[in-house]
Amino acid sequence: MSIIFRAAGKALPAQRCTNDDLSKKIDTTDEWIRSHTGIGARYLAEETDTCSDLGAQACRDALKKAGVSASEVNLIICSTATTDYNGFPSNACLMQEAIEAENAACFDLSAACSGFVYGLDCAAGLMARHNWKYALVCGAELLSRITDWTDRSTCVLFGDAAGAVLLENNSEEKARGLGSFILGAQGTGSKYLYNKYGGKLTMDGHAVYDFAVGIMTKIIKDLMEKENLTEHDVDFFVCHQANERILKASAKRLGFKIDKFIFNMEEYGNTSSASIPITLVDMEERGQLKKGMTVVSAAFGGGLTYSGCVFRW
Repeated sequence: MSIIFRAAGKALPAQRCTNDDLSKKIDTTDEWIRSHTGIGARYLAEETDTCSDLGAQACRDALKKAGVSASEVNLIICSTATTDYNGFPSNACLMQEAIEAENAACFDLSAACSGFVYGLDCAAGLMARHNWKYALVCGAELLSRITDWTDRSTCVLFGDAAGAVLLENNSEEKARGLGSFILGAQGTGSKYLYNKYGGKLTMDGHAVYDFAVGIMTKIIKDLMEKENLTEHDVDFFVCHQANERILKASAKRLGFKIDKFIFNMEEYGNTSSASIPITLVDMEERGQLKKGMTVVSAAFGGGLTYSGCVFRW
């Protein structure tokens, strides 16, 4: 049995906000933001937008590409830090209603930017246990709703987006699918990145940077050892798109060529758990990502959580 990627979809709010647009509202410049983060723009939700609507759009996109009906989906997992409701119903349940996936079990997952990879592992385990055919794993975030727009050191980082993948339980595919996973957390670092109830996102940028570079390097190294991979065996490193400097520093520590690391935060900013799936969509649309390619993925986020996986597309 293999749990394979059948399709990937994404959704973005209509409003695109460039660094120059931001500089009209806060004391910053395009040059400063780009040089410190690699970010050039982000998409921001309108007041009428909801996180579950964005997630549902991404799921519809994946289903349409796969030619699979929503009624065939057995499971929906939504990784999000910005639920529509306080506690319940889950975004996943709202998404189930929106796409008419009436046969799907549904729940939300809270692991911040690491959540999409957490969701992949949860979905694979449940699909194997229940012999389910299809699962949607979605990262959907409206981070602009919890961003402190008076804090110029953090507000330039984040954007709103949703990305989803359709997983298929396929016994005939032997060379493709999900491989090894690493999941973990360092709760002692929770004070470095948090969002108190009713408050705004707070981050100690230096502490998060140090954690991120260290843990991303370790995740990638450990995953490759698990799968007996060398740098030459890996087609791409598709990691959480938080900051260009973090990915470049991780590649340097590993001694790997930077050209295998994918960067797309220039267009989207940090979209938390949506960043990896929307990166996969963009790569496929550009013709970069082809069937059978080996990808190593790693992420980190508030908690502090971390996750990683190896998969063959």
